[in-house]
Formats: sequence, C-alpha cells, structure tokens
Amino acid sequence: MAHGSEKRATLRGLYVYQRLSMEIACTKAGVPKSTGNRWKAEAKAEGDDWDMVRSAMALGDENFATMGRRLLEDYLVQHQATMDMLRDEQGLSALDRAQTLASMSDSFGKTMASFRRLSPELNRQAIQLEVLQRMAAFVQQRFPQHVAAMLDLLEPFGEELAKAG
Repeated sequence: MAHGSEKRATLRGLYVYQRLSMEIACTKAGVPKSTGNRWKAEAKAEGDDWDMVRSAMALGDENFATMGRRLLEDYLVQHQATMDMLRDEQGLSALDRAQTLASMSDSFGKTMASFRRLSPELNRQAIQLEVLQRMAAFVQQRFPQHVAAMLDLLEPFGEELAKAG
C-alpha cells in the first residue's frame, strides 16, 4: 500500500519533534514499522538525518536544559563532598589520595566536556564570566589606578552580555 508524503511528514514529526519511539510513531501514523525505518533511511541518504534533528531538538528543549543543569549541580555537589572527605580523612595513604584525585580530575574533565556539548548556552556564559574575571585581574595587576572605573563598567556590561544571550 502506497503512503503519501503527508504520512511521511506525520511520521517524521512524531519521531523527531514528539520524540516518540519509531514503533509508537509508526502506530500513530498508521504505517508499518518497516516502512517507517525505510523512510528514515531514505531521508538520511538524502541529507535529512531524523536522529540528528531529534537530538538537536532535545538539546534545545527547556526541560532537557533544566535537567542538564540539575545533573551538573548534583555532580558538583558530590565532587565537592569528595574533596571535603579527602581533606578531612586522616586514614588515607598518599597513594590513595593521589589515585582518588586523579580519578576525580578525569571525571571532572569528562563531565565538563560533555556538559559543554549539551549546553552551549551555559558554556558561553561560563566563557563570558571567565573573560570578565581575567580582565578584572589584569586591570588590578597592571593598571590599579583604573580599577574603580572598571568596576563602574563591569555591572552594566555584565547586564549587556546577559541580554545578548
């Protein structure tokens, strides 16, 4: 049975934008799963990768972004708790401390790299904040006579950066 382009568009919308599984999307669209998979493969061959679009949509989803921020906050709380434990625990050998720190460093790097890919907006804000902090340190060190003027500028400029998003 031939299906029109409208059914294909419906299936794509259910799969990509509503993020339904292929099986459920096919059921809702009224097409066999084999047909849905074939359409998806054909679209990919023509440059329309449904999975890539689906992933991009998920990254832009506010719920996804909120969940990502929560996960990062939870990770950072656990990271800090482990650092506190290392600082306070007297019974750990130097080797155990070094191994724990190395593992934490690796985990932190991988977590932050993943988060930068998942949340480019927060990554952009972190870069902006780092640049402002470096500028303040530079001015304080090299041009201390201008620190007061720079402080007068930082707050309104920070607001301007936030507006630019």
